[in-house]
Amino acid sequence: MVNYIVNENGVEREATETEKADIIARNKAWEDNKPNRQLFQIREIRNEKLSETDYLAMSDNTMSDDMIDFRKQMRDIPQDFSEDKYDELLARDEQGNLTHRVWEKP
Repeated sequence: MVNYIVNENGVEREATETEKADIIARNKAWEDNKPNRQLFQIREIRNEKLSETDYLAMSDNTMSDDMIDFRKQMRDIPQDFSEDKYDELLARDEQGNLTHRVWEKP
């Protein structure tokens, strides 16, 4: 059985049944919203990667086919990856670097 503890003004006490139900509901809502939070992170990373290569899309530059493909792949991430792949997309190594191959620039 899980003990739910509430901290009121620095004093800890066991939660009432109503407080327990509220804590459980908030935890469930948080967990249920995980895919939305992950998709937001994925879009932020994707936008950063696109921004880093925007200068290559200027009219006076000729982008390589690899870079064109990379930028298209970045734009297509939200529709190309389902929720069950979000953890993989956001995985990082010990140094905090993204590990999924989709983020690798050519």
